[in-house]
Amino acid sequence: MPRTPRSPTVAKGLLLLAFLVCAIGMVGPFQGVERALVPWDKAAHFMAFYGLTLLLFTAFPSRRRLDLAALAVFAGAAIEVAQVLTGRDGEIGDLCADALGVLAVLAPVWLEHLRFPRVERRVSAWRVLKPAEPLREAA
Repeated sequence: MPRTPRSPTVAKGLLLLAFLVCAIGMVGPFQGVERALVPWDKAAHFMAFYGLTLLLFTAFPSRRRLDLAALAVFAGAAIEVAQVLTGRDGEIGDLCADALGVLAVLAPVWLEHLRFPRVERRVSAWRVLKPAEPLREAA
């Protein structure tokens, strides 16, 4: 019996942990801790959402990548709104850095789709999954 890969399950756990760490770091009591690791706030946002988007793509391999990217940008916007509600400044620059982090993951995926058209991917996937049939001789 074929074994299913565990990477989506592990990625879901890591995604939850990473999202909680990012949300607590951006909104919670540990605000500004990322400055000890990355001195520029925008770079920290970029790296956080780059990693979150990679984990999203790994955790949900059967979902459309554009939908997952939109979800990640929406999460960035929600965090900025939460920052405004908790007394911090919500910045458009932070949201742009979040979106750029998401786009940095989405761009190679999009380029791959340009390189291999959809019809060709379907045909090649069908050939891999379909068992070979024996040739029948003409009677």
